[in-house]
Amino acid sequence: MTNYTEHTLRHSLGVESVYDVLLDNDYTILTDEEKYLLIAATLLHDIGMVGNKEDLSKIGYEAYRRNGHHSFSKDVILREASLLGFDRTEASLIADIAAAHRKTPLESLEESVASGIGGHVRLRLLGALLRFTDELHITKDRSSELVVNIVQTDANSLQHHERHLSIIGVSRNPNDKQKIMVSAIVHDWEAEKLMDELIQEITKKHEQVEQILSTNKIVITGISKQYRDEMLVTKEVLLALLKSNLSTYDFMDLLDYREGFTVTRVIGSLVDTSVIEPSSVSPDQYQIKTDSVTFKFVFNQLKDTDKLIEFMQSSYVKDNIAAIFDKIALEIYSHSVTGGDKDDRLQLIKNSPTVLNNLLNKKEMNNTFGQMDRSVILDLLILNGYMQDVAKNPALSKEDEIVLAMQNVQNNIHKNLGSFLRFVQHLNPEQQQIIQEALFEQIEKKLENHEV
Repeated sequence: MTNYTEHTLRHSLGVESVYDVLLDNDYTILTDEEKYLLIAATLLHDIGMVGNKEDLSKIGYEAYRRNGHHSFSKDVILREASLLGFDRTEASLIADIAAAHRKTPLESLEESVASGIGGHVRLRLLGALLRFTDELHITKDRSSELVVNIVQTDANSLQHHERHLSIIGVSRNPNDKQKIMVSAIVHDWEAEKLMDELIQEITKKHEQVEQILSTNKIVITGISKQYRDEMLVTKEVLLALLKSNLSTYDFMDLLDYREGFTVTRVIGSLVDTSVIEPSSVSPDQYQIKTDSVTFKFVFNQLKDTDKLIEFMQSSYVKDNIAAIFDKIALEIYSHSVTGGDKDDRLQLIKNSPTVLNNLLNKKEMNNTFGQMDRSVILDLLILNGYMQDVAKNPALSKEDEIVLAMQNVQNNIHKNLGSFLRFVQHLNPEQQQIIQEALFEQIEKKLENHEV
């Protein structure tokens, strides 16, 4: 099922490995019979995700199978007990443990079931262990870069895949062994939000099982998170400097919800790579450099985030976009725009992330446009990119000043496009064939006249 993360045998084996964390490597907590039943249920808990051929014709088949797969797993285990090597009593217990990994109320399972002569199985504990470990198997083996890059999953599923690929690990917190630590990479605010939601989901499952585990001497008091967020902090430092110059002390106060050593490391890295520098007014404060290389770096740090509009509307862009545009127009398009024409184009650029991205990151001149006036190519790039953004956000075209700027660019394109269109007509394959045949006829006639 391409819209879901791994529910294969690899996932089941991953869940099994998480028991090492929950039990903290103390396997004496479980009896041999309980270990057998738990591992059997673990290996089979998602077998209900495997559907039947006739199910494929059902509308919403994947969601239907996914939503009820814990019950389907129970049915398969009971129905195929002999094939799986279980007697009827084993199948009954294993099926209930497997089904308990989601939705089934844990309180509906017996706390203890008599087994054999003088033995017992803590059914509720085994169900709780499977439920919690299943939730904790969130590491990168739940997905793959291949799936993300090739298989066409929906947007919601893609977020789940991305979360798993960013998880570094799950373990007992070495500073507080009674807590489970989740370590992950977060590179922007959206990734952090998704990871926080994942932690909340794990916390919710922990609340369902905490008392059951504690009663059986498995003490886990909560979930702690550890984010490697240097890329995110870099974005936050740059975003703050777009508004005003700041000192290291200012950053520590402003970003007090981040680790101090991460903030210090980010500032040092930005200084070392010449992205920021001491302010000429207050040397103890930092400012972002205004050269084109730095401008591009800052844009690319923020371009795939919801903070990009904040960047586009900043004084940093307002103060530097004209010089950046002049440099690109001259170096790449061999064209200088001045006066009101320049102001109009800057209006569109400042309101279009797509245009700015094209100007900064796609600098190569398309050689197939060699016969077209380069000013027209530049205007086509600006107008096309701006219209793409307007289609997604019509509010970008509401101001009269912007509409007039767009009309100016459009008029320039129409005025200068005529000669190019006439040139393109000669590139028509059919017309070329006609010209070629006429040329051959003329050559043949000349040859005949020469022979005569």
